Amino acid sequence: MIVVKLGGSVSETAGRIIWELKNSGKNILIVPGGWIFADMVRKLETDDESAHWMAIAGMNVYGYYLSRYAEVIEPENFDFDVRGVRILLPYILLRKHDDLPHSWEVTSDSIAVWVAEKIGAEDIVKVTDVDGVYMDGRLVESIAASELSRETCVDSYSPKLLREYGRDMFICNGLVEGRVKDYIMKGEAKGTRIIGR
Repeated sequence: MIVVKLGGSVSETAGRIIWELKNSGKNILIVPGGWIFADMVRKLETDDESAHWMAIAGMNVYGYYLSRYAEVIEPENFDFDVRGVRILLPYILLRKHDDLPHSWEVTSDSIAVWVAEKIGAEDIVKVTDVDGVYMDGRLVESIAASELSRETCVDSYSPKLLREYGRDMFICNGLVEGRVKDYIMKGEAKGTRIIGR
C-alpha cells in the first residue's frame, strides 16, 4: 500500500490526480491536507490543543470534499484494509490513538508519515504545488531528513518522524499532469526524496 498525502494546494487538480492514482492499479490511502479549513483555524486566537483538533477536523472536511472522486474510510483502529484508492478521514483515528504533539509543528504531513508507519505502507508520497525541496534556489533530488534544518514544503515534525521510523517521503508536484502517475507507476519523477536518516 502507498500513502499519498494530498495537499489542499492541489485541490483544483485533485480529481485528475485521483484518477491517475486509480488507473495505477495500486492500493493507495489518501491522507487529505487541512486546506482552507486549517488556514481558517490558524487565523483564530485559540490554544494549541483546540487548534490541533480543529485542524484535524478540517482534514476530514477536505476528505469529504474529495469523496466525489473516491470512497472515504473513517476507521477507529489500524486494522483496516485498503483495496484500490480510499480517502482517510483521520479525526476518529487520532482521537483514539493520540500519539502526536498538539502544535502547529504537526500538520497533515506528519499525520501521513505516522499513518504510513502504523499500517506498514510501502511508500509515502506528498502531492503538493511545488516540485520539491529547494536549497539555495535549486531543486534537491535527495536529502536526508536530518539536513532539513529550516522550513521547507514539509512541516517541521515530519523529518523527526521520518528519522525515527527510518522511512522516506517523496515530494511530487500534483499541478503537473502525469508527474504523480510517473512516480506511482515507475518509482521515478521530478521531485525530492527525503531520506529517513
